[in-house]
Amino acid sequence: MCKSINLLVAFVFGLLPTLLYASQNSDQSAAGQCPYAQFGAKQVYWGDLHVHTGYSLDAWGYGTHATPADAYAFAKGAPIVLPDGTRVALDRPLDFMAVTDHAEWFNLLYMCTDPQWRSADYCKTMTEKNNPAQGTEVFGEYVIPTITKAAPVPTPLCESNQTACRRAQDAQWGRIQQQTHQANAPCSFTAFAAFEWSATPDFSHNHRNVIFANANVTDQALDYLRYPTPQQLWQQLDQDCREQDGCEAIVIPHNTNMGDGKGFDVESEPTDLLSLRARFERLVEIHQQKGNSECLPEFNSEDEGCAFERYLTLNSVPTPAAQYTETQWEKMRATYVRGLLQRGLKAYTASAEEQRNPLQLGIIASTDTHAATGGFVEENQWLGSVFGLGDFDRAMTRVDFNPGGLVAVWAEENTRPSIFNALKNREVYATSGPRIRTRLYAADTPIGCEAPHGVAMGSELPKDTRKAHFLIQANYDRTPLTQIEIIKGQWVNGATQESVHTVWKNSDGALDLCIAWTDEQFDANAPAFWYIRVLEAPTPRWSEHQCRAEGRCEDFPQARRTVRERAWTSPVWFLPKPT
Repeated sequence: MCKSINLLVAFVFGLLPTLLYASQNSDQSAAGQCPYAQFGAKQVYWGDLHVHTGYSLDAWGYGTHATPADAYAFAKGAPIVLPDGTRVALDRPLDFMAVTDHAEWFNLLYMCTDPQWRSADYCKTMTEKNNPAQGTEVFGEYVIPTITKAAPVPTPLCESNQTACRRAQDAQWGRIQQQTHQANAPCSFTAFAAFEWSATPDFSHNHRNVIFANANVTDQALDYLRYPTPQQLWQQLDQDCREQDGCEAIVIPHNTNMGDGKGFDVESEPTDLLSLRARFERLVEIHQQKGNSECLPEFNSEDEGCAFERYLTLNSVPTPAAQYTETQWEKMRATYVRGLLQRGLKAYTASAEEQRNPLQLGIIASTDTHAATGGFVEENQWLGSVFGLGDFDRAMTRVDFNPGGLVAVWAEENTRPSIFNALKNREVYATSGPRIRTRLYAADTPIGCEAPHGVAMGSELPKDTRKAHFLIQANYDRTPLTQIEIIKGQWVNGATQESVHTVWKNSDGALDLCIAWTDEQFDANAPAFWYIRVLEAPTPRWSEHQCRAEGRCEDFPQARRTVRERAWTSPVWFLPKPT
């Protein structure tokens, strides 16, 4: 049954007040009575749905001791101290956030940081070497053995102390919920209970973040050790998180750029699993610290648009494009966001009876910070990933990492119901960090800037549409905009086609734009999607800021880079009745 937290655990660990607080908080936010809210009038809210704290073993191992409560305070504007001692704060607080600590180590972190267990031999490396300089030893001894097996097994500590580990797992999940509900402030800041399911079979990243709509969540945090496939994750969510009990969840894949082409087997999944995938996996993370996942060009070809913050790996090992075989490349390419959207069109045409697109994915970005610093994305402030903090040479070993991005939602008010509804309806978009304000409309008649009409990003054009007209609104953040593109994918004559249309370009830049565009190649019989990419003028990348500050750009020429920050909207789809 779906409940806030297990009542027995709540009494044992003193968390019953959290249940009462969460229930009241949820009811208050559900009322929809924020003083500024107007029905149907939506505004942009900025957030981060991928944040790790000291409750994640890989963050703890590199010296992050901050709690979820600390992370939420940082998101609201409070300063935080990084593992190297640097004190940082957001110059623009977030509107919403989810702490997504790795569920696989809830028990281990709870036990090895407790006086009763921290002296155990198994905990020693974890408690004695958790700092930026020695964190790789923690990572190698605990992280890799836990999540990289195709058939994972519990840690040795939990194999010999199963009852204690079960209690610790529930207690840690309870602590996270308590801190999340206390941070939630309807109308001003939204905090979502969440965790990360961290499948890395054979070192392939197939991770998912699970975001809950409200205080009604699963009794247990579902981890890769007990539920080792995405299908098992959805099935357990289907059993434990039922809408009739007030529980809703969204599952968000991320780092498909490191997934080796795994985790999206829509061509072979049975109907019931396709339905679960479509129900839970409504969004995909296109950008974060460990690289961009929008697209790869065709094998042995170049595409400037697909080269943005590219981080290529095979089995988690950084691998240049020249070392890929064509089979490896095309398999990886098929699970980048554009490839997934195209596979969704193909799957839709094969579902004549169900008329279901199992990869109808909205687009978001987040940071994947492991320093509890959600939303800390400014290129001139970011110091590198947590793995290199405090040592410039160590930071440069991960020079291809980046600060990560933000998720923007169009919602009526800053409450859990309103923000979650926007996420569920895919009326969301991603940026690589800046707060570019953008919106996409589509209709079967021309759309004017004065009174936009039609469907919004994340929605579908009517099945009887005969012409496709679009309107793009874009407002700059701190750097002028220089280019707007529409990316189109369609299924025609048994094959996918993709095209990129530059609908506006000006090297001098602009601040506010409203662009109308008509798809003259629209085919009323071809399933299709369109999404927008908005680009800024080039600015210095974080690595260039840092090498200049150190006076060592000559030593690290690969750090001397500019970056064209950007935004990507969720698609609009056209899904005519399959023939």
